[in-house]
Amino acid sequence: MDKKSAKGLKPKQRLRSRSFSELNLRLVTRLSYRDTTDVLNRVLHREECNSVKTSTLEDWVESFGASLSESYESKAEDILESYGIDKQSGIIAEGVSLPLSVLNPKLPAVIGEKQARHLITEYNRGRNRMEKLKYDDSTSGIEDGTQKCCYISVDDIGVRFQKPGRKGKCKKNRSFVENTVIHVQTEDRQYTLTAIGMAKAFKRLVAFLMENKLMEDHRLVFFSDGANCIRDYIGKYFGFRQHTVMLDWLHLEKKCNEFLSMGIKGAKDEKQQIKKDLFSILWTGRYENAVKYLESLKNSHIKNPKKIEELKGYIQRKSPNMTCYALRHELGLRISSNRVEKANDLVVATRQKHNGMSWSRKGSGALAIITATIINGEMEGWITERKISYRMAS
Repeated sequence: MDKKSAKGLKPKQRLRSRSFSELNLRLVTRLSYRDTTDVLNRVLHREECNSVKTSTLEDWVESFGASLSESYESKAEDILESYGIDKQSGIIAEGVSLPLSVLNPKLPAVIGEKQARHLITEYNRGRNRMEKLKYDDSTSGIEDGTQKCCYISVDDIGVRFQKPGRKGKCKKNRSFVENTVIHVQTEDRQYTLTAIGMAKAFKRLVAFLMENKLMEDHRLVFFSDGANCIRDYIGKYFGFRQHTVMLDWLHLEKKCNEFLSMGIKGAKDEKQQIKKDLFSILWTGRYENAVKYLESLKNSHIKNPKKIEELKGYIQRKSPNMTCYALRHELGLRISSNRVEKANDLVVATRQKHNGMSWSRKGSGALAIITATIINGEMEGWITERKISYRMAS
């Protein structure tokens, strides 16, 4: 160990090599701290007196993650400042001098009325009335291919918060640490952003899109589970320019299925038919027809009228973000935020959502940012040069 490398080390601290650091990080994103130290001590043949301690490893990972997060934050603020955007909030305010390609982008082509009508005619052949598509202006506005389209999926995932301690016999506070995960995709390239708190995550998203020129003459298509807070943040940060917010089909189907399971009754095949009919209507994007269908249900099929009313209200509230899922599916376009669901699993859930686990904000955030950095292929650059590229990987 040279003097320069050892400078600043505290008593009993060890200098970790680059390869050993990366091995530690890759292990802790897959295994518990206890299992990681067990693997390391077995592989390194460390005796008890010289073993890697679980608490020491955990402290180092949290410190490493905090430093990494600060680097992402600093990089984002530098990018925002270079464009004249408020680096504290990341919000593009009125009057900010940005290229017209960002503020008023020339969006890529849409399929148009002629192609939409042709596709609908072909799709409707042999289908019953319930499953047929119907043309409207929004149908012709579907993007024609994925070139110069940026698909952004946003989701929050909570892990149980670890309180520092409880006095006496007070009740457990079932609060959560909320990690926001954002998956960005354009053609064959993708990138995963994460932060504790949605405001910080959206600030980093704006910086990332600017750095990668993804707001310049690109169509921005957001996918979410329909949560109001996500919709509000999208409007807050991207309301200055044209964008699309789409309700994820799988969440729509799941939510409707939950309401129907509590609201309808009858034989199993009758309930299945009701669900199939409703989903067939929603698949075509005709939310008004979906509401009318629910209103036409016979009293003999309704178990809980309140749940049916709640379902009608849900469909009406989410209707602005519904689309013609059937036609998008036929065109091979995305209809789901499943990429961020997968990113959630990789970045947070797989490691942090086991039974009995609880986390501090620092600990949860550290593991999430480390995992995202590994997924993005940026860990080697950070370990060797302490640099974050903020660039999309193929």
